[in-house]
Amino acid sequence: MEGPTGPTGAEGPVPDDVFASFFNFQYPLVRGSQLALFPDVTDPTGAITQPSQTQIALEPGYYLISYKVSAIFQRANYMQVTPTYNGAPRLEYGIYFATSTDGSSACGSSFLIVRAPAATTFSLTYSGSANATDGEINVTIVKLRRPL
Repeated sequence: MEGPTGPTGAEGPVPDDVFASFFNFQYPLVRGSQLALFPDVTDPTGAITQPSQTQIALEPGYYLISYKVSAIFQRANYMQVTPTYNGAPRLEYGIYFATSTDGSSACGSSFLIVRAPAATTFSLTYSGSANATDGEINVTIVKLRRPL
């Protein structure tokens, strides 16, 4: 059975994906500080850059962002990490983990889609109940092909 044919997409090759990743390990999480990141895979297009060790710059567009943070606490504490973009902290995309009275490792991750109508910076801030040791941070960012 054949039905009507709809419109086709743009002709030509599909553009390359735009992405970047960042990390840090054995990093002390200090209350009230932005998390420092090192580039892992860089974006040659310039849509995703790193103007400072604690900020990632995003050109206008939509982005899929994944991040994970883990650390160790010696006593009962909680880990809270909050992303900031478009000029505001976004608690709804943060991670939270409470440890037991004897302490433990803590880990959390989050995925979010960021709509950046203008150039913006993305950062992660640690605001747990105490400093933590041996932090590990991974951030992956993919620019989506959806127009604004």
